[in-house]
Amino acid sequence: MKKWITALTIAAVAAFALPNDETQLVMLSKMAQKKAIVLATMDLHGKKKDEFGKLYDEYQEQMARILAEQLNVVVNYAKNYKNLDNATAKKLIDEWMKTKEAALKLQREYIKKFEKFLSPAEVIRYMQVENRFQILRMAEISDLVPLAQPPQATMK
Repeated sequence: MKKWITALTIAAVAAFALPNDETQLVMLSKMAQKKAIVLATMDLHGKKKDEFGKLYDEYQEQMARILAEQLNVVVNYAKNYKNLDNATAKKLIDEWMKTKEAALKLQREYIKKFEKFLSPAEVIRYMQVENRFQILRMAEISDLVPLAQPPQATMK
Protein backbone atom coordinates (compact mmCIF):
# COMPACT_ATOMS: atom_id res chain seq x y z
CA MET A 1 0.00 0.00 0.00
CA LYS A 2 2.85 2.40 0.84
CA LYS A 3 4.38 1.76 -2.59
CA TRP A 4 1.06 2.64 -4.26
CA ILE A 5 0.70 5.85 -2.28
CA THR A 6 4.30 6.87 -3.00
CA ALA A 7 3.94 6.09 -6.70
CA LEU A 8 0.64 7.91 -6.96
CA THR A 9 2.00 10.94 -5.12
CA ILE A 10 4.94 11.10 -7.51
CA ALA A 11 2.58 10.75 -10.48
CA ALA A 12 0.29 13.45 -9.12
CA VAL A 13 3.22 15.80 -8.57
CA ALA A 14 4.43 15.18 -12.11
CA ALA A 15 0.95 15.72 -13.52
CA PHE A 16 0.21 18.90 -11.59
CA ALA A 17 3.73 20.38 -11.21
CA LEU A 18 5.66 20.46 -7.99
CA PRO A 19 3.75 21.74 -4.99
CA ASN A 20 4.92 25.13 -3.80
CA ASP A 21 3.31 25.07 -0.39
CA GLU A 22 2.19 22.70 2.33
CA THR A 23 -1.50 22.91 1.34
CA GLN A 24 -0.75 21.66 -2.16
CA LEU A 25 1.36 18.84 -0.76
CA VAL A 26 -1.49 17.80 1.55
CA MET A 27 -3.94 17.90 -1.39
CA LEU A 28 -1.67 15.73 -3.53
CA SER A 29 -1.27 13.28 -0.68
CA LYS A 30 -5.05 13.08 -0.18
CA MET A 31 -5.56 12.54 -3.92
CA ALA A 32 -3.05 9.71 -3.90
CA GLN A 33 -4.64 8.14 -0.83
CA LYS A 34 -8.08 8.42 -2.41
CA LYS A 35 -6.93 6.72 -5.59
CA ALA A 36 -5.32 3.91 -3.60
CA ILE A 37 -8.58 3.41 -1.67
CA VAL A 38 -10.67 3.49 -4.85
CA LEU A 39 -8.42 0.98 -6.63
CA ALA A 40 -8.44 -1.36 -3.64
CA THR A 41 -12.22 -1.08 -3.31
CA MET A 42 -12.81 -1.69 -7.01
CA ASP A 43 -10.66 -4.86 -6.89
CA LEU A 44 -9.93 -4.77 -10.63
CA HIS A 45 -7.11 -6.67 -12.27
CA GLY A 46 -5.00 -6.59 -15.41
CA LYS A 47 -6.07 -4.55 -18.41
CA LYS A 48 -9.36 -3.56 -16.76
CA LYS A 49 -7.47 -2.09 -13.81
CA ASP A 50 -5.11 -0.18 -16.14
CA GLU A 51 -8.00 1.21 -18.20
CA PHE A 52 -9.86 2.17 -15.05
CA GLY A 53 -6.80 3.93 -13.60
CA LYS A 54 -6.27 6.02 -16.72
CA LEU A 55 -9.92 7.02 -17.00
CA TYR A 56 -10.10 7.63 -13.24
CA ASP A 57 -7.18 10.09 -13.47
CA GLU A 58 -8.81 11.89 -16.40
CA TYR A 59 -12.13 12.13 -14.56
CA GLN A 60 -10.50 13.34 -11.34
CA GLU A 61 -8.56 16.04 -13.19
CA GLN A 62 -11.73 17.40 -14.77
CA MET A 63 -13.72 17.08 -11.55
CA ALA A 64 -10.96 18.94 -9.67
CA ARG A 65 -11.61 21.98 -11.87
CA ILE A 66 -15.30 21.90 -10.94
CA LEU A 67 -14.48 21.42 -7.26
CA ALA A 68 -12.14 24.43 -7.46
CA GLU A 69 -15.07 26.47 -8.81
CA GLN A 70 -17.25 25.22 -5.94
CA LEU A 71 -14.56 26.17 -3.46
CA ASN A 72 -14.42 29.63 -5.03
CA VAL A 73 -18.18 29.99 -4.46
CA VAL A 74 -17.72 28.94 -0.82
CA VAL A 75 -14.90 31.47 -0.39
CA ASN A 76 -17.07 34.22 -1.89
CA TYR A 77 -19.87 33.21 0.44
CA ALA A 78 -17.52 33.29 3.45
CA LYS A 79 -16.53 36.83 2.55
CA ASN A 80 -20.15 37.95 2.44
CA TYR A 81 -22.23 35.79 4.77
CA LYS A 82 -22.50 38.35 7.58
CA ASN A 83 -23.84 41.07 5.29
CA LEU A 84 -25.45 38.96 2.60
CA ASP A 85 -27.82 40.97 0.47
CA ASN A 86 -30.35 39.35 -1.83
CA ALA A 87 -28.42 40.13 -5.03
CA THR A 88 -25.23 38.53 -3.70
CA ALA A 89 -27.18 35.55 -2.34
CA LYS A 90 -28.86 35.05 -5.72
CA LYS A 91 -25.50 35.25 -7.51
CA LEU A 92 -23.98 32.68 -5.13
CA ILE A 93 -26.95 30.34 -5.59
CA ASP A 94 -26.65 30.59 -9.37
CA GLU A 95 -22.90 29.97 -9.29
CA TRP A 96 -23.32 26.99 -6.92
CA MET A 97 -26.02 25.43 -9.09
CA LYS A 98 -23.86 25.93 -12.17
CA THR A 99 -21.06 23.93 -10.53
CA LYS A 100 -23.48 21.22 -9.38
CA GLU A 101 -24.88 20.92 -12.92
CA ALA A 102 -21.36 20.78 -14.38
CA ALA A 103 -20.44 17.99 -11.94
CA LEU A 104 -23.56 16.01 -12.83
CA LYS A 105 -22.91 16.45 -16.55
CA LEU A 106 -19.32 15.27 -16.11
CA GLN A 107 -20.49 12.28 -14.06
CA ARG A 108 -22.94 11.25 -16.78
CA GLU A 109 -20.25 11.60 -19.43
CA TYR A 110 -17.79 9.44 -17.52
CA ILE A 111 -20.33 6.81 -16.53
CA LYS A 112 -20.74 6.15 -20.26
CA LYS A 113 -16.97 5.91 -20.66
CA PHE A 114 -16.59 3.55 -17.69
CA GLU A 115 -19.44 1.37 -19.02
CA LYS A 116 -17.36 0.61 -22.11
CA PHE A 117 -15.14 -1.73 -20.09
CA LEU A 118 -16.77 -2.11 -16.67
CA SER A 119 -19.96 -3.98 -15.85
CA PRO A 120 -22.92 -1.90 -14.62
CA ALA A 121 -22.34 -3.34 -11.13
CA GLU A 122 -18.71 -2.17 -11.21
CA VAL A 123 -19.74 1.29 -12.44
CA ILE A 124 -22.31 1.69 -9.67
CA ARG A 125 -19.72 0.51 -7.13
CA TYR A 126 -17.32 3.19 -8.33
CA MET A 127 -20.04 5.86 -8.22
CA GLN A 128 -20.88 4.80 -4.66
CA VAL A 129 -17.25 5.19 -3.64
CA GLU A 130 -17.09 8.62 -5.31
CA ASN A 131 -20.31 9.66 -3.59
CA ARG A 132 -18.91 8.66 -0.20
CA PHE A 133 -15.85 10.82 -0.78
CA GLN A 134 -18.10 13.68 -1.89
CA ILE A 135 -20.21 13.36 1.27
CA LEU A 136 -17.07 13.48 3.42
CA ARG A 137 -15.78 16.54 1.54
CA MET A 138 -19.12 18.35 1.89
CA ALA A 139 -19.28 17.49 5.61
CA GLU A 140 -15.84 19.03 6.11
CA ILE A 141 -16.91 22.18 4.27
CA SER A 142 -20.22 22.44 6.10
CA ASP A 143 -18.41 22.29 9.45
CA LEU A 144 -16.39 25.35 8.42
CA VAL A 145 -19.10 27.44 6.78
CA PRO A 146 -21.63 29.26 8.93
CA LEU A 147 -25.26 29.62 7.93
CA ALA A 148 -26.24 32.72 5.99
CA GLN A 149 -27.58 35.66 7.91
CA PRO A 150 -30.72 37.19 6.41
CA PRO A 151 -30.40 40.89 5.58
CA GLN A 152 -31.41 43.20 8.41
CA ALA A 153 -34.64 45.08 7.79
CA THR A 154 -34.10 48.80 7.65
CA MET A 155 -36.13 50.97 10.01
CA LYS A 156 -37.96 53.94 8.56
